[in-house]
Amino acid sequence: MKKAAHVVSLFLISIHITAINANAQVTSAGKLSAPAVFMASTPCSPGTKPLPGIPKEATCELIKWELKLFGDTKKQTSGTYTLNCVYGMPNQGTQGLINGGTPLHREGKWVITKGTRTNPAAIVYRLDPDKPPVSVSFLRLNENLLHLLDSRQQLMIGNGAWSYTLSRIQQ
Repeated sequence: MKKAAHVVSLFLISIHITAINANAQVTSAGKLSAPAVFMASTPCSPGTKPLPGIPKEATCELIKWELKLFGDTKKQTSGTYTLNCVYGMPNQGTQGLINGGTPLHREGKWVITKGTRTNPAAIVYRLDPDKPPVSVSFLRLNENLLHLLDSRQQLMIGNGAWSYTLSRIQQ
C-alpha cells in the first residue's frame, strides 16, 4: 500500500513539474522562469487598432489582450514575449465577442527602455524594438500594471468605462 501511495505521489509531482515547465523559459543562467502574464479588455479605437496589428478596416469595438513576458522582468532588460489578442464586436449581455471574435497572435523580443515624452525616468516595455512600424510599448506603472502607449509614446487615454491598463495575473 505504501509503495502504491509513493508511486502516485511521484506521478502527481511529475505532472506538477511538467505543467510548470510548459509555461517557463530557460534563462541565461539556466534557470526556469515562469512568464509574467498581463491581461486586459480595451477599446478598439483607430489609435489602438494598429498597435497589435488589427487591420484599419476591421469592425471592432473591443480587444482582449493576453501578454506573456518571458524572462525575469525585475532583473533583466530583455526577453521574449507572446501576445494573444481577440478583437471584434461585443456580444451584448455577455463577456464574449460575436462569433468568438478574431484572434491575433504575435511573438518576438521585448526590451526595457527608459523614458516617455513626459517622463524621462519612466520604465517602458517595448515589444519588437527592432521593428519600429509594428513595435508596441507599455509604460510600467508598477510590477502588476502596464499601460498601453500610443504610437507617439504617450498614454492611451480611457474614460469612465474603459481603460488601457493591463493587469498582471497570478498563475
